[in-house]
Amino acid sequence: MKSTVFFAPIELKASGEFIGFAGLDVHDEKALPIGACVDIGWRLKRSAWGRGFASEAARAWLRFGFETIGYEEIVAFTVPGNFPSQKVMTRIGMTQDERGDFQHPKLPEGHAFKRHLLYRMTYDDWQMRTG
Repeated sequence: MKSTVFFAPIELKASGEFIGFAGLDVHDEKALPIGACVDIGWRLKRSAWGRGFASEAARAWLRFGFETIGYEEIVAFTVPGNFPSQKVMTRIGMTQDERGDFQHPKLPEGHAFKRHLLYRMTYDDWQMRTG
């Protein structure tokens, strides 16, 4: 199964300046130790951090994933030291699944970013948050 990726640029409305991107990535059962999943992600330039752009984009992608595509669950993962992303994950309603934390298979043993924290949100969680 080939990975499906939905990503789009994030631009400032007033100026059109590109500040990053966000989207969804669909992984098959062999890609990650957590099995087949849809993960949400974002990358923003540092000057855009702390201004709510990642949360706004992530909520839009959650809505697309759950309401348009019909996914049952969307996950996110990051390294333990990436507190800004962990805050976004919590702010958008995801909860950490400590039992799901994993060692990223694309990084060598001993790499500083090998360990990843797993966050989850189900369609039912989304419905409860959005009414």
